Amino acid sequence: MRITLATHGFASPGGSQTYVQTVAEQLQRLGHEVLIFTAQLGAMSDFARDRGLEVSSDPEALDRRCDAVLVQDSIMAYELAERLPETPQLFRAASDLYDLQLPPALPGVVDAVVVCSERVRRRVRHLAMRHAIHRLRQPIDTERFVPAGDPAASPRRAVLLGNYLGGKRLDLVREALGRRGVRCERVGAKSESTCAPEQAIWSADIVVAKGRAALEGMACGKAVFVFDHFGGDGWVTPERYSAMEADNFAGHSGRPISTPELLDDELDRYSPGMGTVNRELTTAYHGARTHTAELCALLRDADAPAELDGAPLRELARLVRLQWLAEVRALNLEERSRRASGDAERARAELARARLEHADELDELSARLERERVDHATEVSALDAELDCLRALTQTRRVRLGVRLGAIADSARRTIPTR
Repeated sequence: MRITLATHGFASPGGSQTYVQTVAEQLQRLGHEVLIFTAQLGAMSDFARDRGLEVSSDPEALDRRCDAVLVQDSIMAYELAERLPETPQLFRAASDLYDLQLPPALPGVVDAVVVCSERVRRRVRHLAMRHAIHRLRQPIDTERFVPAGDPAASPRRAVLLGNYLGGKRLDLVREALGRRGVRCERVGAKSESTCAPEQAIWSADIVVAKGRAALEGMACGKAVFVFDHFGGDGWVTPERYSAMEADNFAGHSGRPISTPELLDDELDRYSPGMGTVNRELTTAYHGARTHTAELCALLRDADAPAELDGAPLRELARLVRLQWLAEVRALNLEERSRRASGDAERARAELARARLEHADELDELSARLERERVDHATEVSALDAELDCLRALTQTRRVRLGVRLGAIADSARRTIPTR
C-alpha cells in the first residue's frame, strides 16, 4: 500500500511524533510505501530521515494514488480530505488533552478512529459526532528500546523523562530522590530535548515519566515511576499494569501521590527486579510489529470518504490551525506566568531565610547599641550632676564675695597709670 502518515507538528520530539516515526518504520519494513506529511519540520523530521523515512511539508509530495491516510490531528484531517478526496482516512486520537487531537466533527471526513488507551476511548466515545473506534495498544520499538544493564540494588541515578514535569511537582520528586542519594537528570522540552531518549534511559536505574515515555523506560528494563505534572501513580508493577495501561500511564489510575509522605512511602517500594518485569510487559503487549499489523488491517478495510462537495475543508483546516496557534500562545503565557509566580515565591522564601539567618546578628547589634545607649546615658547623668554641683557652688556667699572682690581688683588695675 501507499500510505501517508500526517501530523501537523513533526519538529520537536514528543509522544505523538514518536508514534508516527515508530509506525512509519514498521510499515516500511513490511514493504509499504510510506510518506510522513507535516506542516512543521525540525529535529524530529531530521531524525526520521536519518532512519530512512521520507518526510515532507510540500503538498506536491502527496500522491493522489495514495491507498490510505493515517492522521492524528484535525488540521491534517481537513487538509488531506480536501487534497486527497478519494483516499480513505483513519484518525489516531493521540490524547484527551487537546481538542486538536480529536477527530473532525464533520461527517464523512474520517472512516474510523484508533485509540491507544481506555482514557482516550472514553473521550472519543462521548463526542457529539459518532465514530467507529478501534482500541489498540501503544507501539514501542522493542528492538530499539532494549535493556543495557539491570537497575542497581540501591538506585543511584534517575532520569526524569518527559515534556511536562516542572514546578512544585518537579521539586517534590527531586527532593525525595535526593534524600535517597539518587542523582536526577532531566530530559525533555523543559530541559534538554532529545530524539534518542534511550541513551539517557540506559544509564539510569529509575525512569520517572508518563505516557509513551514510561513505556520506553519499561522496554529498556528499568524501574518506572509514573509521576508527572498532571498526576502520579508510582511504580509500574504487574498488579497495576492493566489499570495504568488503560489510563495511558497518565498518573490517574490509583491513589494520587500528592504529598511528600505518600511519595516517600511509594519510593521505598523500589526493587531492582521491576526492570525485568517491565521489559516482559512491553514485549508481550506493546510490540510495534503487532500494533502495525493491526493497523494495516484497519487501513485496508477503511472506506473512501463520503461525498464532501462544497464542504469548506480548506477553510476548516485554516480555522483549526489558528485555534491551535491561539492555544499554544495561551499555554506559553500560562507557563511564563507559572514561572514568574515561582520566581517570586522563591525570592520571598530567600528573603525570609536571609532574615532568619541574620536574626542573631541583628539581635547582637541591637543589644550592643542598647548597652552603648545606657553607658552614654550614665555618663551624661554624671556630667549633669557635676554641673549642678558647680551651679550650686556659684551660689554660695564665699564664691559670690570672691567674685565681687575679683571685680574690684580688676577695676583697680585698670585705673593705675602705666609707665
